[in-house]
Amino acid sequence: MALGLLGVAGVAIVSGLRAEPVSRAAAFFRRFSAPTAVAAPAELKPAANELLHAEPLSDELKKKGYHECFPHDPMGLGPYTPFKNLSMGRIAIPQVGGHTPDMGFDVLIQFHGHSPVRKTFVQVTRGLVYVGIDKGLGSGPYSDAFGNPDVFTALLKSIEAALKRQSGDPRAHIRKLALSAWSAGYGAVNEILKYGDDRVDAVVLLDGLHAAWNPAAASHDAGISSLSSLPLGPTFRFAKKAARGEKWFVFTHSEVVPETYPSTRQTADLLLAEVGVPRTGIAPGKERFSQTSTADLEGFHVWGFRGSNEHAHCSHVPLIERAVHLLEGAWQTPAMDRNVPFTPAPVLGVPAADGAETTGSPLAAALTPPRADLELLPRPAPQDEPVNPQPSEVEAVPPAAVERPRPEE
Repeated sequence: MALGLLGVAGVAIVSGLRAEPVSRAAAFFRRFSAPTAVAAPAELKPAANELLHAEPLSDELKKKGYHECFPHDPMGLGPYTPFKNLSMGRIAIPQVGGHTPDMGFDVLIQFHGHSPVRKTFVQVTRGLVYVGIDKGLGSGPYSDAFGNPDVFTALLKSIEAALKRQSGDPRAHIRKLALSAWSAGYGAVNEILKYGDDRVDAVVLLDGLHAAWNPAAASHDAGISSLSSLPLGPTFRFAKKAARGEKWFVFTHSEVVPETYPSTRQTADLLLAEVGVPRTGIAPGKERFSQTSTADLEGFHVWGFRGSNEHAHCSHVPLIERAVHLLEGAWQTPAMDRNVPFTPAPVLGVPAADGAETTGSPLAAALTPPRADLELLPRPAPQDEPVNPQPSEVEAVPPAAVERPRPEE
């Protein structure tokens, strides 16, 4: 009877923790300065060839304070190792498996929003290595970070060195490489491609690619003639290779309308015109930000979604699931072992310059933490909006939600 009462009390405590507001949850997780492995829940141990899907944003989760810009984290780092720092960013490697017999690993590098992307990624991937890099707000810091081609070369060497250390095998190497970006992160991808794409097999852009205005156009309302793809030449060239079946390219866009620069929707229209691939309309479902169009040719994919506010912009983060399934299927990525003790998420928080933890602005939380054992704090929920926003009800998207191109763009 005593043991039974203790069990009931334990359940009550856990239930109480789950019912607390997000701020209390963050404080709870900050108590763990040295995360330890936890057993993988049975329901998260799929069959070897089962296609994995991420936990949906349910009404129950929304009631607990989760939303598109603050996704739930059901499994931490799961079957991955704790994060390790690289020459830039940090890496999570499958604890067991995820490589070919000759120790080839398939790697995805995520630029911008790598913490929320990670929450979906670890749920759905078969065995990709995950590298996360955040450089702050706007595409400029990402472009600047890779302005020297040696920086990307050093990053790849750092990744392979980490793979060798983790596996204990000097043969460990990058077999396939995907560059992925949400929002402002496209600046890094475009800059890397400027110096060649020999090492890059795929590009994934989640609601993040902005053309420039055509200075010769009479107005910004003249359709694609008012746009210029000149700043995005490297990315457009890569996309054309994908349309020929030489590479893989995925670009998702919302209907968010920035005030001072072309939207991802307009950029997608320009890209489709240059590549010569038409859109196919899709009847939108009941989902808040459902898909409305698709354009596909060989390895080239452009997917359009409804939504014209910050929630819509953040809703593209979980679309990494579709991209991962596409790439792993094409590459036949070796499976990792998911029946291992799960690694919990890094500690919540953003370290200050003196090493003390701070709970400063959400914008500061987007910056890359210098410590690999820290995860950025959750963002507050944006102001809510109509379920299906109409053009007259479009919210002004905060600068934090949609990147602002550099002056020369």
